Amino acid sequence: AAGGEVTVADSVVADANPAHVERDLLTGTAVERDPSYWEEATYGPSALMLYLGVEGSVDPLEHHSLVFPTDWDPHFERIFDDPGWPEDPAYYLSVASKTDDDVAPEGHHAVVVLVPIAPGLDDDPERVSAFRDLVLDDLAAQTGVDLRDRIVAERSVCVSEFAERYRTPDGTALGLAHTLDQTGPLRPAHHAPGVDGLYYTGAFTSPGVGLPMAVISGEHAAEAVARDADPSPLSDLAPNL
Repeated sequence: AAGGEVTVADSVVADANPAHVERDLLTGTAVERDPSYWEEATYGPSALMLYLGVEGSVDPLEHHSLVFPTDWDPHFERIFDDPGWPEDPAYYLSVASKTDDDVAPEGHHAVVVLVPIAPGLDDDPERVSAFRDLVLDDLAAQTGVDLRDRIVAERSVCVSEFAERYRTPDGTALGLAHTLDQTGPLRPAHHAPGVDGLYYTGAFTSPGVGLPMAVISGEHAAEAVARDADPSPLSDLAPNL
């Protein structure tokens, strides 16, 4: 609304997650999905993300690197079976400045560290700080790349920020997990149930989690909007999106 006027759209595409839309934004609207769906759903991992500006060389790290402990099973158990902070973490590193000189000043590198963790963990500042130190210690020990005294800029994101900024349930960073009953056509559809003209796109809908999947989801949502706006005689033959 602007100046007391209300604009009504024929179609709205929400890229906010459907749990937030249905529980927080559509209060009083006849959404047909049972609210308990979001309480009982299984969510993908959250993450500790470290965004670091680093002075000096980071060799032998490449643009993409993975660091695994000798036995990574305990870490994944702490995500899926017994949620908690892993003691010997596995993690992913991106150093985009290895292939793009424009993302960091000369003589510096832009380093992103992604550590998958269980959704819903208590990530108070002391806990995050201690885990951040553990990861940087491990990185130095595993790869020989010691960033600890060369960080000139730093930002971190963890469970609570995913929950507060993006309103994702349990602070998941990925959306709905790909369990058997949350995969493919069993994920929330692009059409919001019971709300004409409202469509969803993103990792919570089909086809699923990850950047390529989210882009495909946007294409599917756009196709659904176009088909509903101007149905053709062949529209019934199109996939049920």
